[in-house]
Amino acid sequence: MTALTKGQNAALPVADVAISVQVGAAADVSALLVTDAIKVRTDADFVFYNQPHGPGVELQNPTTQPVLVVRTAAIPADIHAVRAVITLDDASSSFGRLAPPTARVTDLTGRELFSFTITELSSESVVVALELYRRGTDWKVRAVGQGYAGGFADLIRDHGVSVDDAPATTPAAQAPPAYTPPPAAPVHTPPAPPAYT
Repeated sequence: MTALTKGQNAALPVADVAISVQVGAAADVSALLVTDAIKVRTDADFVFYNQPHGPGVELQNPTTQPVLVVRTAAIPADIHAVRAVITLDDASSSFGRLAPPTARVTDLTGRELFSFTITELSSESVVVALELYRRGTDWKVRAVGQGYAGGFADLIRDHGVSVDDAPATTPAAQAPPAYTPPPAAPVHTPPAPPAYT
């Protein structure tokens, strides 16, 4: 097993791996399949709990012990990297309040290949932990550790995912109908004057 430091990379010794995380709070794990421009091709390249399958990537046990299973041979040729992301369930919290999270890469038998403990986080609630990327015909792993203080929406926007499709926008879209009844309240005053005439 190799412990990676931020920015370090290493050759991936097997084609199929699993990525898991250890975090001191409830957190989601997701994956962004990006081109060499570090952008997704379509929203289908964003693998998360509501969309657990992508080309060559599967999110298993999303609500209990999330694990990203990556089969590099099944990843489309125009995908340059698979970025593993950790998002705290409580967006008002931050990694700076917790013990540093650790990302682990294992083979599919569970043998640990790499680990990366992400230090130097403070106000961020989302972090790109590590990525698997192409180098010629081979695949490598890189310890990224890039936090996003702006939260989940900033992260996916930076990677080209449509923010409207993010789950967080659904409650906001339902809020306006709740504000429709207040305009109806003034309507109760006009009926009174006609009753006096």
